[in-house]
Formats: sequence, C-alpha cells, structure tokens
Amino acid sequence: MKLKVALAVFLSGSFITFAQVPVLKPDVEYDGYKGPVKKITEVLYEAFGTQTKPEKTLKLESSQIRYERSGKKIDVKYFTGEEELIFRIRHKRDGIGNISLDQAIDPQDSVIGRTYYSFNPANQLVEVITYDQEMDLENRMHVSYDKDGVISQRSYNDRHNDVRRREVYKYYDDGHLWVSTVYDRTNTKVQEVFFEYDDHGEVTTQTTFDYYDDEEPIVSVQIFSYKYDDYGNWIEKVEFAVEKGEVYPVLIIDRIYEYYK
Repeated sequence: MKLKVALAVFLSGSFITFAQVPVLKPDVEYDGYKGPVKKITEVLYEAFGTQTKPEKTLKLESSQIRYERSGKKIDVKYFTGEEELIFRIRHKRDGIGNISLDQAIDPQDSVIGRTYYSFNPANQLVEVITYDQEMDLENRMHVSYDKDGVISQRSYNDRHNDVRRREVYKYYDDGHLWVSTVYDRTNTKVQEVFFEYDDHGEVTTQTTFDYYDDEEPIVSVQIFSYKYDDYGNWIEKVEFAVEKGEVYPVLIIDRIYEYYK
C-alpha cells in the first residue's frame, strides 16, 4: 500500500514545485532551498494535541534528497515509516542540463515508473508525461505561461489527450500564488483554493471552496506553522485542520539539513 501511495505521488508529477519555471540555475535553488545544501531528510508524522502544543505520533514516511556542491541534484529516495526503501528517483538530463527524465527504481533495481519533461525554445517546462511500470500512460500535464513567463494554467489530460482537469492561476503583486481555480472536463468550476503566506514565502493558510451543482460550496481551511534555520529553510512544518471553529494538528513534517562547509 505504501509503495502504491508513494509511487502515485511520483506518477502524478505532484513533486514538481508550483513555481517551477526551468532556467539554467542550480537544482537546489530551483527546488526552493537556500544555502549550500548537501542533503535534506524529510520525515512525516501523524499529529495530535492542540494548536499551541502539537505532538508527534505515528511516523508515516520519509524522503531524502542529495545535491552536489554545485547544487546539482544527485538523487531522491523514499522510505516507509520503518525506514525501508520504497523507491528512488534516477535523473537523466538533456543537452543543456534540464532534467528530461525521472525514473522510479524499486529496491530490486527495476524501473517502476517514468516521468518525461519537455521544454519550449524559451526553456520553459511545457509538458510532463508519466508512465507506469508497463509504460501505460498515467498522466499528461500541459503548462501554459503568460507574456511575463509566469505559469498561468496547467491542464491534465487523459490517455486520448482530452482535458479532464484544468487549473488556472492568479497571483499577488509580489508573485506568490493567490488563487488556483479548478475546472473539470466540462469546463465547470469545481474548486477554488486561496493562499496566504508568511514573510519567508511559505503558505500559512489554504482555504478551499468545493462546488457541487447548485449547492453552497463546501469550505475547508488548513493552517500551517513553521520553524526556520539560519539559512531561512524551514525545519518544521505543522499542518492544522479547522473544523467547527476548532483548530487541531494533523501532520508534523521535520526537515534535517546537511550543508557543505
């Protein structure tokens, strides 16, 4: 089950950061990290307690990213809560250094998933295609940009390349995402997600409106709090749910950084 869940994240392409606009800069900066990062270990825990005193319970899973001193990504590994390897990601690059293929490799060294990245002449990511172990198409994502080179839309297509989901983005003046509006295959608005941020540019509040027919939207709110290191990278993230006015923790994520000296 954990393999299926982790692999589904890989195959969906959801590990791609939102603001990913490929340019020739180090992967570590492209991924949103600051400083001479060597390795990042991320651990997810279920949480309980209160808003002022969240506590960890079950360890769910972990991951590890390694970078060269130059900032070039070496590999990514995913583990169960018991520290068993689920799969690792092996990167292949094009002639100018962009990652053009990610392969998910299981502990037996078999390829269990592939993600291909395509770029336009401006070196912007325009298409992501994912396949499972049998090379059956899992997901096809197209990315569109506005005249300033900012991502304006993503569409997720089925095996016949027909749009099944479309996300349209609007931004604050400072460039952070303000709202993501989701449309289904009939071009009906089904969801809106609004974002608020702290001074580090991390999301602190995410408010989701789910629309069903002519009924009033269902509203859900998530709150996030952070602790940061001296480089400005967060080392702890707590996710809170809000229900009937009550705020309670649901996830705690720890990040342990190793930096080059």
